[in-house]
Amino acid sequence: MRASEQAMTIENLARLAGYERKDFAVCLGCKICGSVCTINDLSVAANPQALLSSLFLEKELKSDDPVLHYCTNCYNCTSACPWHIRIPEIVRAIKGKMGLETPFEKAFKSSVGIWGRVYEPYVFLKALPFLVRGGYLAYLTRWREYVNFHLPHKVRNVGGARQKDARGGKAR
Repeated sequence: MRASEQAMTIENLARLAGYERKDFAVCLGCKICGSVCTINDLSVAANPQALLSSLFLEKELKSDDPVLHYCTNCYNCTSACPWHIRIPEIVRAIKGKMGLETPFEKAFKSSVGIWGRVYEPYVFLKALPFLVRGGYLAYLTRWREYVNFHLPHKVRNVGGARQKDARGGKAR
């Protein structure tokens, strides 16, 4: 293992994903997870079971594994797995340890860490350089409609009602 990946042991990754090492031993190798994986709809040869096997057998994980790059976190694999192994959580733990997270994913995590929830304007601004380089600004008009809905806005008095001062009864 390289120095940057020294802390990436099966025990550490399992703990990050909410598992223990023995939990991976229940994988039957049936590859049902691969048959329902949405990545394979894109004609990418993704095999989540092979990733689990490599992890369990402590083989070197390759950073170009399609499961690591294209996992959509849809949990189809978890739903189909006879043991309900949460592969997307394992993938996120591996990506975090290998430094494969996109700037968008980093901004998303940062937002949750700061506010305890996702704050869309913060995520958008933190990921803006990534979005510009990736050509995603073509979709800005659609995003603007969504973001405007969530941004704070001025609240108007309904019906022009005026507030009265509690002491003198004068309208303000």
